[in-house]
Amino acid sequence: MGNKRAVVILAAGQGKRMRSDLPKVLHPCAGLPLIGHMVEKALKLKASSIVVVVSPKDKRVEAWLRATYAQANLVFAPQPQPLGTGDALKCALKAVAKFSGEVLVMCGDTPLLGQTTLNALMRRAQGKNLALLSTELENPHGYGRIIRDGTSAREIIEEKDATKSQKTIREINAGVYVAQSAWLRAALKKLRRSNAQGEYYLTDIVALAAKTGPVGILKAKDSHEMLGINTSAHLQEVEAIFREKLIAGHQAKGVVFRDPNNTFLDAQVKLAKGTVVGVGVQIYGESTIGADAHIDGPTFIKDSTIAAGASIHSFSHLEGAKVGKGASVGPYGRLRTGAVLDEGAKVGNFVELKKTRLGKGAKANHLAYLGDSVIGEKSNVGAGTITCNYDGGPVKHQTRLGENVFIGSNSTLVAPVDLQDGVFVAAGSTITQSVEKDSLAFGRARQSNRKGYAKSLRKKIKEGR
Repeated sequence: MGNKRAVVILAAGQGKRMRSDLPKVLHPCAGLPLIGHMVEKALKLKASSIVVVVSPKDKRVEAWLRATYAQANLVFAPQPQPLGTGDALKCALKAVAKFSGEVLVMCGDTPLLGQTTLNALMRRAQGKNLALLSTELENPHGYGRIIRDGTSAREIIEEKDATKSQKTIREINAGVYVAQSAWLRAALKKLRRSNAQGEYYLTDIVALAAKTGPVGILKAKDSHEMLGINTSAHLQEVEAIFREKLIAGHQAKGVVFRDPNNTFLDAQVKLAKGTVVGVGVQIYGESTIGADAHIDGPTFIKDSTIAAGASIHSFSHLEGAKVGKGASVGPYGRLRTGAVLDEGAKVGNFVELKKTRLGKGAKANHLAYLGDSVIGEKSNVGAGTITCNYDGGPVKHQTRLGENVFIGSNSTLVAPVDLQDGVFVAAGSTITQSVEKDSLAFGRARQSNRKGYAKSLRKKIKEGR
């Protein structure tokens, strides 16, 4: 296969300390499962093979990866028994038996690991059988310690096997390695289970490599990059750091956050230069915010596209929606799946849209429900208007309004119904039939006034009759 690069992601651990039925690497961090973060890093390295070590007892990790990264060159390596990280890497290399070249090994639960750091580690590995990533911690308890010979690593001692003096070492192993495949295959065959855990420690390859020449060490300055996740508390800690870094990256590109500490973003969210994000804003999923858009908080946005110059006012909720250039939503607007606002359209307070398109410059300023509808350009939907799109059966019907249609307040549009260009609907009407162009439509019960009756009615009420 030539001198290429393979990335191995160790993801077969059960994660018992998470106290969850969900596999550890499927727990989300900033909207993306942990394993997804690691695959994204591998894809950016343009590896010829990405090998994910999985547990054969639980197919959910493999199933999620296959569904999410169907076009990626993923190879799945089952680890039949949990015999340690050394055994996991053996399984991985067995799955790509013909591979020859550079192998990057990393864990499936370290989403803070930086792309720049990985690139630097691979440069450090050039000309060596093995290189590893390390960092220093104020409290290194629980981590394997790096035993050095100057600039080279001599061995790694796990916490449970370390002597009292070795436990004072603050430089710890990050669990990220780069090795040449031919040497690595031979080294893995030499691993033994003579340790406190009775497992094949991948860390033992460091001592083996040291016998053949210098072992490269890259000491990462930011120890946060090394943080793995074993508990729900760890996940919360890592996600907070991830979100902080994510927001800092957007700020560097010209995005303004009114309160970064009270803003929640998913990793996939795209924010253009000049976007202003208010206090308490949450933006999740595959959301994109255009240049100079204003998002006031608190507001919830998921899987939605907000075009340049649009305004989302406070207390609005958007999911699966598209908001056009210069359009406006809220306050207290709700756009459900399939809602589309064209350029300059406006949805005001307490208006809900579902599978509805508001044409260019169209308005629904307040107190309306528009479902399964197409609203033409410059049409105006009055307060209290609803579309009756559901007849109690399996089908929901569509309401269509042409251009420059005016719907008076408190109107009911019973679908399927088509109101052509220029139609005017009188306030308080119930419309059950289509209306021709430039017509006036009204559908009200006839009003009847009974002079003096209110006075006698109040007297009866007072007397208890």
